[in-house]
Amino acid sequence: MTKVRTMRGKRPQVPAAGCNRRLCVYGALNFASGQVHYTVHPTKNAQQFNGFLRKLLTAKRKRLVVLVLDNASYHKTRETLDILAEHEGHIMVVWLPTYSPELNAIEGLWGYMKKTALNNYFFGTLENLEVAIDRAFAALNSNPANALALAYRTSQKIRRSA
Repeated sequence: MTKVRTMRGKRPQVPAAGCNRRLCVYGALNFASGQVHYTVHPTKNAQQFNGFLRKLLTAKRKRLVVLVLDNASYHKTRETLDILAEHEGHIMVVWLPTYSPELNAIEGLWGYMKKTALNNYFFGTLENLEVAIDRAFAALNSNPANALALAYRTSQKIRRSA
């Protein structure tokens, strides 16, 4: 993370990556424990999502999993639907209506992470960005009530608009 200081009257030189590189985060909020399960990948596609989904379902094999999914194309591939069907005994999928992120509680977590840990910082490399993501999730997971509170804030917005 770099801080920029400049003399009065001088134009500041702000370091920038030079291109819009990013990382994609897949995540799931455990409402029973408040823990956030996540994985970071350089791309957002069905193969990466399915890897995350398999890990999540394997880790939670003995519990009922309620999975809230939007209509992203990688959520509806044949392979993804096959994985969901394979685990239908302990998974319930809730498909959100198109263009309704306000109905997904984890959106509150994404907004929080972006505002508090990621926005307006220059990380220099994708590796530094991933370290910042890991630290932010570690801090959130060290106090699970925070994750639940953030998700609850999102649901409060839904109630007010209904």
